[in-house]
Amino acid sequence: MSNNSKFEREYFEGEDSHFSKSLGYDVLVRLNLWRSKKYKNKIKTHSTFHKTLLDIGCGYGHFLDILKDDFTIYGMDISNHAIKVASKRVNCEYKQGNLEDPIPFNKNFDIITAISVVEHLKDPTRALENIHAQLNDGGLFCLEIPTVSGKVSKIVYDIFFGSDKTHIFIKSVDEIEALICSCGFKKLAIYSSLLPIFTQLRNWVENFSFVFGVFEKI
Repeated sequence: MSNNSKFEREYFEGEDSHFSKSLGYDVLVRLNLWRSKKYKNKIKTHSTFHKTLLDIGCGYGHFLDILKDDFTIYGMDISNHAIKVASKRVNCEYKQGNLEDPIPFNKNFDIITAISVVEHLKDPTRALENIHAQLNDGGLFCLEIPTVSGKVSKIVYDIFFGSDKTHIFIKSVDEIEALICSCGFKKLAIYSSLLPIFTQLRNWVENFSFVFGVFEKI
């Protein structure tokens, strides 16, 4: 199965999908809209001149829907199925593409987000280089990603994400931070984002697996 085809409708809605083993993709996303709203607020905290935003891995468009009143938005996903669903929810320009290939927009952006994307990639270094190339100077890269930094975070990861077999890049917070910075970024903040209490306290960030990071292109 190609990398593209494995993320079509069956990934989101199939009987054997990670999401269908719980409440289903759409229900889970809606239950977690509070987290997406927190992400938007954190992005706005770190943004100044930033106006244009590309959401990579936009899925069914729920995050774009939250962002649309604050930024000029664009969407990208590896899944044609997801883009079709998203385009019915939010009116903006979409492109289908694999982040490990050059980003298929003929323009640069002030902000690029990748929510639950990088853990699916065979070549995250190339993906991060592609993101860096498509950002304006001083642009922001924001990502959500599950991590495993020790025994506690491994337990948390297994509970919430262990059934998703498409996760192939699972690293510690330190390893992910180092990789992103090696691709031309500097860290502005990394938050623990599993719980409603968003914090930069390192023991929370390392132990609760799910993190949200904000990086600046340098």
